[in-house]
Amino acid sequence: MPRGQEKFVAIADLQGFGYSNSDTRGFLAAISILQDCYPERLGKVYMVHAPYIFMAVWKIIYPFIDNNTKKKIMFVENESLKSTLLNEIDESQLPVTYGGKLSLVPIQDC
Repeated sequence: MPRGQEKFVAIADLQGFGYSNSDTRGFLAAISILQDCYPERLGKVYMVHAPYIFMAVWKIIYPFIDNNTKKKIMFVENESLKSTLLNEIDESQLPVTYGGKLSLVPIQDC
């Protein structure tokens, strides 16, 4: 992160999430790393396109998340996706997929 930047905002797009990629231990490990190693770096995480199966897994994970971290996790409904994200993320930094102007470049295999 650039000098002077203290926190980051992330978009977790859960479209396509299903049983085959619902590793509860992996989610707990990722949250634990953020909480324990980078306790105040996370500004917010916007969870978008969350399917039913994710919400079932979320109910299992939620009690293990630190209260400060819980406050930083926001689920966004499809109807208010663009307006919610633009409240926190500059339009030039928000990917086109979410209503912004940032073009993403796919990573090419070497």
